Amino acid sequence: MVISDPHRFVFVNLPQTASTAISRELVDQYGAREFCFKHALWRTDYMKAANAAQKKYRVISGLRNPMDITVSTYFKVRSDHEQRYSHAEANKIKHGFLRKHIMYWWNKRSHAEIVGRNQSFSQWFMRNHKVPYASWAILDHHHFDKVIRYENLQEDFAEALRILGVEQKRPLPVGNKTAKEGKHFTDYFDTDAARRHAKFVFGPYMQQFGYAFPKEWDHIKMPASAQLAYRALNVVRRIFWLYLR
Repeated sequence: MVISDPHRFVFVNLPQTASTAISRELVDQYGAREFCFKHALWRTDYMKAANAAQKKYRVISGLRNPMDITVSTYFKVRSDHEQRYSHAEANKIKHGFLRKHIMYWWNKRSHAEIVGRNQSFSQWFMRNHKVPYASWAILDHHHFDKVIRYENLQEDFAEALRILGVEQKRPLPVGNKTAKEGKHFTDYFDTDAARRHAKFVFGPYMQQFGYAFPKEWDHIKMPASAQLAYRALNVVRRIFWLYLR
């Protein structure tokens, strides 16, 4: 999370939405500074740490298609990105949020499974994603002044600056993109079973945040059970993210 007192805004980092690149640009070019910690939540962490004036600042954040995030995660885990899942890395994870530990060990197990069984994306996805997807966006993104979509990064970043009343100095530099072997992320859902499962896993979240499945998937209907499971799980997720993480 970064904040700018001169321009009266705060940027909330949602993981895997180019938030690191956006935060770095806001610090380097627009006078922002680090506040709370990188993945602080607006409702709890920020509002507890902010003073009366800062609580009224404009809020921006990011968002990304969850299917794209999932494909990107697969390739990062498969390639042991930055050696995150090597034995040495385990010694670095000594402190931090419960979520950080859970995700580290889940990805470490996934890395061993992908490499050991030579799993394709669809095989890994079907085995490891059993419930409807959600991110921290379900907490407060509907309150924010601007959400920068990863799919429209440059244009949305420019629009965010306009809303904040800040003149843009240059296009947003973006790096560290995950290699996906030259294919669009939807192409990795390459079996009918994977596409049907994707409708169950991603459908409710994508519907809530305005994302659409490919037109050629229109014959596959999202099961009613997906919305029911999504709502029930989100009650538990909100409690975890706000109070237990």
